[in-house]
Amino acid sequence: MDIKNHSIMQFTNLYLVAQADGKVNRAETKMLDAFARKMGITPQQIKDVQREANYLTFYVPKTMKERLAHLEALIQLMTIDGEIHDREYQLCLNYANRSGCDQLVLDMLIEKVLEGKR
Repeated sequence: MDIKNHSIMQFTNLYLVAQADGKVNRAETKMLDAFARKMGITPQQIKDVQREANYLTFYVPKTMKERLAHLEALIQLMTIDGEIHDREYQLCLNYANRSGCDQLVLDMLIEKVLEGKR
């Protein structure tokens, strides 16, 4: 897989978590936009992801290091509004499970991210 497709798949994962509670707030949009700019994702590609979000599933990177880094990015997005919505948590748990991690690892990473915000 080329880097561009990898970036779009990571963006898709982030977008799925952001919209899990039924809305994408300003802070989530800001983080998504920053990620998209950093990874060279075009406005049209962003629109495509948004339009197809109901039909998309999580992409899981190949290496454990990439999986954990991506899970941490998902958690940062999940907690950006100061709340952890059940649907967002369940999506992160689903991703964690598919990545070879369990709920304990997810909860530990959530604590790490929350500690970093204090």
